[in-house]
Amino acid sequence: MRNQEAARYARWAAATAGVIALIVAAVYAERAIRKSHARRAAPAIVPATVQQQTGEFSFSKVEQDHTIFKVRASQATQFRDENRSVLKDVWITIYGRDGSRNDNIHTRECSYEPKTGAVQCEGDVQIDIEGATPDSAKAAGPQLEVKTRNLSFNRDTGEAATSEPVEFRFAQGQGSAIGLTYSSRESVVRLGRNVAIAVAPSDRTGGLPVKATGRSLEISRNSHIAVLRGPAVVQQGDRELTADKISIELDTDLRARRAVAEGHPAIRSSERGAQTAISAGQFEATLTPSGWVERLIARGSVTGARQTTVGTDHFSASHVEIAMLPEKNLIRELTANGGAALDSRQGSDSRSLKTDALRVTFSGGAQSAAQDAGKRKAEQQRVNGFETSGPGTIETRSGAETTDLHAKQLVGQFDSDGRLQKLLGHSGAEVRHQLGAAAPQVSSANELAATFAKNGDWDTLDESGNFHFQQADRQALAARARILRSTDTITLEGSPVLSDAQSRTTAGSVTINQKSGAIEARGRVASTYLSPAQGGEVNLGSGPAHISADSLSGSTTSGHVTYTGHARLWQGESVLDSDRIEIWRGEKKMQAVGHVVAVFPQVSGLPAQPGVTPVSRSSSPTLWKIRAAMLTYWNDQGKAHMEGGVTAQSDLGSLAAPTLDVFLGADTLPSAPNRAQGAARLQRALALGGVIVRQADRLGKAEQAEYTAADGKFVLSGGNPTLTDTSSDTTTGRSLTFFVASDTILVDSQEGSRTLTKHRVEK
Repeated sequence: MRNQEAARYARWAAATAGVIALIVAAVYAERAIRKSHARRAAPAIVPATVQQQTGEFSFSKVEQDHTIFKVRASQATQFRDENRSVLKDVWITIYGRDGSRNDNIHTRECSYEPKTGAVQCEGDVQIDIEGATPDSAKAAGPQLEVKTRNLSFNRDTGEAATSEPVEFRFAQGQGSAIGLTYSSRESVVRLGRNVAIAVAPSDRTGGLPVKATGRSLEISRNSHIAVLRGPAVVQQGDRELTADKISIELDTDLRARRAVAEGHPAIRSSERGAQTAISAGQFEATLTPSGWVERLIARGSVTGARQTTVGTDHFSASHVEIAMLPEKNLIRELTANGGAALDSRQGSDSRSLKTDALRVTFSGGAQSAAQDAGKRKAEQQRVNGFETSGPGTIETRSGAETTDLHAKQLVGQFDSDGRLQKLLGHSGAEVRHQLGAAAPQVSSANELAATFAKNGDWDTLDESGNFHFQQADRQALAARARILRSTDTITLEGSPVLSDAQSRTTAGSVTINQKSGAIEARGRVASTYLSPAQGGEVNLGSGPAHISADSLSGSTTSGHVTYTGHARLWQGESVLDSDRIEIWRGEKKMQAVGHVVAVFPQVSGLPAQPGVTPVSRSSSPTLWKIRAAMLTYWNDQGKAHMEGGVTAQSDLGSLAAPTLDVFLGADTLPSAPNRAQGAARLQRALALGGVIVRQADRLGKAEQAEYTAADGKFVLSGGNPTLTDTSSDTTTGRSLTFFVASDTILVDSQEGSRTLTKHRVEK
């Protein structure tokens, strides 16, 4: 118990000692406070070198009843022999000539020389550039805070200056420089050299910091313009803007509302493996009060280039204007004027667009969540479409293939992946296509619509309204046309007309394979071939040859065409009907198959021999109508071969045979009335194989029969030629010749044989 009591007493004694110590300290502290108050209340002791010391100090610069600036200090000490004063807690407030400003320069101590008006502040100095005017309803606040040291201010000029490093802050970032001048008279702030500005990342900067450097920066409060002199460089991520001078127009709160880059301005970027460079005589940007870019303008020889691993793109124009989406760092619309040209090259392939005025629209972009980091990806834009405000030309080169498209207006539409999906050409569209050394193909129409595949190549071409196609001597006309790249075919509809140097064809619709030359025509097909005198390939008669049918097929390359379905050919007085008519231009051959009916006029008759009555020379020609299963005609020989059971009829007689060859030639009789000179006419015919000839009341049979139109005679030969009349008189011989216009019969007998002629005896 004694030990516990001893411990308790010890603790009590220690606490008592502590309390006593506190009491003693309080007493001494109270005495010290009273002495301090007494010293403060007593007059200050002025050193011998001090002439005067005041509690407050101020002076102002007034012009025309306006206070330009005011210098204030909480204390001023004037020295006897130095003609200077030391100012404490100095404030220099600058109002400007119109009193619209309220900028402040603040430092702890300055030296003031009344005689020269110089104020020298050697310590740290802070300058607050205010935004709103003092009398504004909006509360004023520092928009630009500047920190430096060793600042001089001149009372007479109202100019503050320093050559020391300068640091400044503003709402969006901070910066630094070396040297500063601030003229209250000119209302201009100048940062001397090595200017560097850093803007913090935000939605307005695409989430990237912006850095700017320049030789000097000048801010004019009266004109609200800031000028960064070059070489000026602005960087945002992989993008860089360089210029000799960048001018920024500010509002009253020192917020940028317009920026202009001049003096060889250029923009360069490196994004997604692509190197991009854009230059112009001037770049201009307008901004919203919240800092979003509203519009971009490039003036004077605007050029751009974009290079990737697969190719290079070039762009040029005199004037380019870009409208941005509100509250987004995205393009809404681009317009280019003054010789706008876009050229894209990938290896040997190239595409170009040329026009006087171009308008391009863009999508609003779509944000997507980044699953790996939970952040928002930058909005991706794509081109919605474009249109020219005047004539435009698109040129495409791919190896040996060249395609040029021109129209008074071009309109392009893009898919969701940003690929060209559809191209429209309005008011006089023209397409020129050439493959290698082949003759170019040129088509034109009032309107054009082209679709494109995902690989960028065109897929279909639709041309409507007065469509016209030309390649060498080949032409095509139609109301509309469609060209398919996959099949390399062109389909013409709306009364199409095809023509070349030797023929002209019309139909309801026509399809042509441009690579192979294959052609198909349907619906009231009608063709016209030039006359032989004009170099035509068909010479069945005089003048041009005409062919009609239900359909046509063949090849424009080989010159082989087939007319099918109620095929009919007529040329002069010659007519040919059949199920199908085929023409081989190169072989100068023609063939008719199925229910063939041919009508040929024969040449004018001539005397066969003296004393023989000639064939009548009436004004109406003698026509032979021949039926057969098939007819083959050779133009260069003037020979028509018919087979499959042939019958031939005319007013001079008829014949029937398995085969018949008809030989056509020119009618050279000068006195033949109403007949074209040189026209192809039947000169002779040769029938083979069991021939039967009928003429008036005669019936002739033989293995071969030959008819000669000039002298109007039949010659029967081969086998056992016989000739019987209605009187049952029969004549036989090795060959029998009888003349159509008379009853004269010539019998040619073999040597040693008898010629037997039977006559019916009249009772």
